[in-house]
Amino acid sequence: MKAALSVLAVTVAVAGCGSSAATDVAQTADPNATLRYATTYGASSFDPHKTRITSDSIMLNLVYDRLVHRDRDANPIPGLAESWEFADDGSTLTLRLRQDVTFSDGTPFDAAAVVANLERAMQPDSITAAMLAGVAAVEAPDPQTVVLRLDGPGGQLVLTLSDLPGMMVNPNAFGTSDKDAALVLTPAGTGRYTVAQAQPGAQYEFVARDGYWDPEAVQSRAFEWIVMTDPQTRVSAVASGQLDAAIATPLSVDPAEQQGLEADVQTTLNNYVLNLNRTRSEFGRLEVRQALAHAVDREAVVETALEGHGEAASQNFPSGYFAHNAALDGQYAFDPERAKALLAQAGVPNGFSFVAGASNLPENQLIAQIMQEQLARVGITMEIRSMTPTDLNPAFNRGELDAILTTLTGRAEPSLLLTSYYGQDSPQNPSHDNIPGFREAMEAANRATDPDERAALLGEVNAVVMDHAAMLPVAFAELGAITSGTVVGYEPSRVLDEWRGVGVAAP
Repeated sequence: MKAALSVLAVTVAVAGCGSSAATDVAQTADPNATLRYATTYGASSFDPHKTRITSDSIMLNLVYDRLVHRDRDANPIPGLAESWEFADDGSTLTLRLRQDVTFSDGTPFDAAAVVANLERAMQPDSITAAMLAGVAAVEAPDPQTVVLRLDGPGGQLVLTLSDLPGMMVNPNAFGTSDKDAALVLTPAGTGRYTVAQAQPGAQYEFVARDGYWDPEAVQSRAFEWIVMTDPQTRVSAVASGQLDAAIATPLSVDPAEQQGLEADVQTTLNNYVLNLNRTRSEFGRLEVRQALAHAVDREAVVETALEGHGEAASQNFPSGYFAHNAALDGQYAFDPERAKALLAQAGVPNGFSFVAGASNLPENQLIAQIMQEQLARVGITMEIRSMTPTDLNPAFNRGELDAILTTLTGRAEPSLLLTSYYGQDSPQNPSHDNIPGFREAMEAANRATDPDERAALLGEVNAVVMDHAAMLPVAFAELGAITSGTVVGYEPSRVLDEWRGVGVAAP
């Protein structure tokens, strides 16, 4: 019997079907309309394999298809690969590709293009290299078949290919320094849209491609993506008709509903965290990191900074998610006296100080200020350095900050988050420390083929990093979209909104 993960079983059952979530939207959406949308970020780069910010994947989904797509519950469904199958012994993962797909310039998409992309994604300077651990080689026995030869556990790879590593770039657009530099500003994918105009970090205009292979996924002629960091400004723009939709973040939900708008949200995997460089300040000491965890009142953060639209985080994954480990829920309960005792054990009874970069988004700033006050009560001084999201994470990854208060973008595959932020060799882990037991626990989870067994093993990985207090999860956000009722086909996603099959209602 073939090695069958739950994700594999779902996909094989629907192999050959389109990946759009839309069903009857085509009868109600205006195909000539422009969908005007505001959110809190642009893209730092249109190069999915060389960017340094994983949240770029949200916008990149408009211009790049992935080998595997996802439904709104984060289950894998066919994308550029119509089906996939593990060998009995788990030594290979074979993908059968969709035919008659082209890149935006008309270049045919085929197995050779997949090989070129995955080999590039595995280069040491790629943000996606750690995500593809276990892939020893990629082969193309024929134009519609790709074989990934594995030298390690591969259970995580199907959903991994629904993320940045699975985004397919036209091979004609990379390979030299000049081409790679151009790709940062000009995407070259197989996706629904191309970029007509871009003011990086401010406004982007996307135009639908003719002849796209999944027509139900394209319900608007154009898609305007506007960056607005202030939640009230976004709400007002939707209420006045300047926008069709805007991202619903915790501080915009109540104002939107007060103005009669629709706020369609759910608790997501997006996690506000205090990420620590464990080679700086006093963070090399376990007791200090544990003291931080006990000093923060997460429930108060949710009720105040998020106006109740979130979930206090005890770990890396929210309740109800399959990788959540219920045994960790009370591990770092709010306990200032315990925090002070741990600081004394660490040899810093009078506390210490550190510099934390914080995203300049309103929710992040409020969380930082509340945490600053809470930490001060146990003698810890947190200096807040406000930075844009596009500057914050690269600065931390370069080792220039003691810590950052940021939002980790949820990933459909739990091992991507765990490996990206805790893996010793990951570029997103500037500490580069060897967390005891992490590698072994991660490999065990990725060897599992039974879904319940894998869920339990991922929970054990979660326990390893939480025992090490390697990062301080604070809260999971309720996210989604605010609309005035003119948008059709939208449902909030557990992971990332892709806007497939979403349009503007016909007059």
